[in-house]
Amino acid sequence: MRLIYVAGKGGVGKSVCSASTALWSAGQGKETLVFSMDPAHSLSDILESELGDSPAMIGQHLSAYEPSVEKEARIFFSRYRHMFNALFSLFEVEVRPQDMAQFPGVAEMVFMDRLYDVYMEGMYEVVVIDSAPTAMVLPLLQLPAVTTGLVSRMLGIKNKWMGLLNMLEPGFGDSIVSEARRLRIKAETMRNALLDKSTASLTVVTIPEKAAVMETVRLIETVESHGVTVDSMIINHVLGGDCQCQFCRRKRDSQADHMATLKRMYAEKRIACLLDQGGEVRGSTLDSVAQELYGQGQLRLEP
Repeated sequence: MRLIYVAGKGGVGKSVCSASTALWSAGQGKETLVFSMDPAHSLSDILESELGDSPAMIGQHLSAYEPSVEKEARIFFSRYRHMFNALFSLFEVEVRPQDMAQFPGVAEMVFMDRLYDVYMEGMYEVVVIDSAPTAMVLPLLQLPAVTTGLVSRMLGIKNKWMGLLNMLEPGFGDSIVSEARRLRIKAETMRNALLDKSTASLTVVTIPEKAAVMETVRLIETVESHGVTVDSMIINHVLGGDCQCQFCRRKRDSQADHMATLKRMYAEKRIACLLDQGGEVRGSTLDSVAQELYGQGQLRLEP
């Protein structure tokens, strides 16, 4: 299985690039899933398909999955209820399953948990992960350390309160440690997959504007410091040369400067420039984007 993470700051067109990449992969005859980690649920709009709680086939060799954070958080709570009940009891906080999605970091754990299921099932040759926004990529790298600390904390609770815990529910003490260890194993599995160059790669999407370029540089520096391979970049919303008005000329000049900076800094990476489409990209328009990115040879899908 090949994992392709598509990342970048909000509003640069990650979902469009993810969908187009998946469309091209499916067109090559590979069983492909595009998996949205974006709570904004824009993938279904872009694909013009109703996406539900499980992967749905939307074309030949192409499936899409856009899990609901709220629903998946409740399922996640039920999978690890002993661990969470013990953890929240330390702070004398009562948490209902329907409240889980509101806690910081839960969305990242939920998406990791579901991606783990997809990865272990092995039904697809290529999984394209629409991992918006930028901040969601980093927790995938940090979760193993977090869950290791969680296991240690759960062991402390078990050793100190074993008798009381088992009075509340037989086997409760063992359950909290078992659940914490299971979560750690999943986090380590997905981190190791992300670090494996033969399994995963990361494509960064950006736009030729100063703020976006600065965030792109920070993102690449951070993930590569963790050992993740950033093999390609898509510079989106590049202005074409048709209009010669003063505004467009100035904008093209500004964009050219930012693109030159990125190409100079990342000469070893594949960099694709995607022209501004002049409107919303969805449905059949994705074919032209896929053709521009992959059909013209700007990017390629690794085997």
